[in-house]
Amino acid sequence: MNPLVKEKIRVNIFGKHYELDPGSLTPLEANQLAAYVDAKMKEISDKLGLVDTQKIAVLAALNIAFEMGSKQKMVAGELSPQDETKLRGLVDTLEKALS
Repeated sequence: MNPLVKEKIRVNIFGKHYELDPGSLTPLEANQLAAYVDAKMKEISDKLGLVDTQKIAVLAALNIAFEMGSKQKMVAGELSPQDETKLRGLVDTLEKALS
């Protein structure tokens, strides 16, 4: 077996199995990320009562992007608590519009 070629891993996200090339991630890291996405999708589905997987996936992606952006800006000192509240309100509005 070529040590430079990583094995693909199987993950379960929102009831579907996916085979992924973990790239530079360890299998544990890839599984943790998949579990985070799965949890976010379940949270959105439960909160909004949605069944459309595509809408749930888009909202999960927006929420995760919001979380990442907020953390990066807070670390850089660029996002005030008031701005974070405004952004959270925008995400909530998007969730309602897509539900």
